[in-house]
Amino acid sequence: MPEPRIISLPDACSRIALCGGPYSNFAAVETFLAETAEISHRFCLGDLGGFGPYPDRTIELLRHGKVACIQGNYDEAVGHGMVDCGCGYLDPLDRKFAQLSYDYTYSHTSEMNKSWLRELPQQMILKWRQHSILLCHGSPEQINEFVWESETGDAKIREWLEAYKVTGICATHSGIPWIRSLDDGFWLNVGVLGRPAHEGMPRVYYATLEFSPSDSMPRPQLVPMDYDPTEVIAAMRGEKLPEEFCRSLQEGIWTTCSGILPDTERVVKIRQAAPAEPQTSSSGRLSGSR
Repeated sequence: MPEPRIISLPDACSRIALCGGPYSNFAAVETFLAETAEISHRFCLGDLGGFGPYPDRTIELLRHGKVACIQGNYDEAVGHGMVDCGCGYLDPLDRKFAQLSYDYTYSHTSEMNKSWLRELPQQMILKWRQHSILLCHGSPEQINEFVWESETGDAKIREWLEAYKVTGICATHSGIPWIRSLDDGFWLNVGVLGRPAHEGMPRVYYATLEFSPSDSMPRPQLVPMDYDPTEVIAAMRGEKLPEEFCRSLQEGIWTTCSGILPDTERVVKIRQAAPAEPQTSSSGRLSGSR
């Protein structure tokens, strides 16, 4: 991995917002920008294009919104003109849909935005008072590594925290939001804006880190976000993208690229209505989940 870009947050900063995997879902990005408009430091953990229509529209929304972005595998591939997205899928049908999505995204991304994607850092380190937070796409070691809650023990997370000398690690690539809190640090998958979290509801997720003066370290929280996918779905159909992509936004499940899911994550977990203030339990699961 190249050296991370270092960003120092002001001591007075008490909250930041993080999103992942916009996947050209411009309606979800617009809602995220509106919901977090009062948060001065916002970050995107990569995969700006893919899946949805009009990739330049999403890129421009994030650029104009002054959201600091890192490079996901999709952004690396589009920026450098690679033959596929480098997503890491193994199932032949998943790879077929991924290739259709990548070919569309590459051909509809402007040369100016391809150049911008090439220059994005693959990682960031946030210096926040006495703590450091690593932002990556897949894992600290590999841009397209899938890190699943069901397969990742505390020991592995602690190993990464110690190896990179950070309090927390934030990622997005696997797409399913989850938190693992340890005594002295955390792992946070911020989810993705581009498609629902395979829970049978159309909503998507982003995350915040809260760090008030009374806190000993930043506290991760997942934020469920409702938005209207109607315009995106209509654009997907107009661009003749696969109907399976449209169904995913409507039904809230992964209709494509789901072969990579472990057995535990493959089960559609329908969650109860989210509380007014998003909360996490000691295990890191969203409150109200079943």
